[in-house]
Amino acid sequence: MNLVMNEKDKNHMLNTLLTEQESYKATIWGTIMADAKDYMKWGTASLVIGSGAAMGGALSNAYCYVGITNKHLNFVVVDSFDVTKEKQKFSIFLEDISKVKVKNGFVPGRKVIYLYNGKKKIKLALMSHAMGAKLEGQAEGVKVVCESLRNL
Repeated sequence: MNLVMNEKDKNHMLNTLLTEQESYKATIWGTIMADAKDYMKWGTASLVIGSGAAMGGALSNAYCYVGITNKHLNFVVVDSFDVTKEKQKFSIFLEDISKVKVKNGFVPGRKVIYLYNGKKKIKLALMSHAMGAKLEGQAEGVKVVCESLRNL
């Protein structure tokens, strides 16, 4: 069991969602505040067999790796107790996002992003530092993700 998010796992898990000729502008970790039903509404979710993520409402706040390309926002939701295990992964076409709100959190370095497509909503919390995690470039990655989404 591994409790520490790390660069190797992040890159490996997110790279499985890349399409041909795409590369990431940034990869980071965050907390997604939505449940499995919300993911499915976006239409490109891929459940990991045996993860328990298929149950409606099974995930409300979950750690995830996030990667942004020129066309996609990719998510890999990981197990809270063993972050080497994928619970769910999904990809959102950036063109499907109709509205974005980026707000500062109460804690310094925290950003909260709201993604909308009609009535569908996903809330994502990002921290510019990765205390206790072995991740590189988190602060810069958060800036890139926020700016990329603001500019949609």
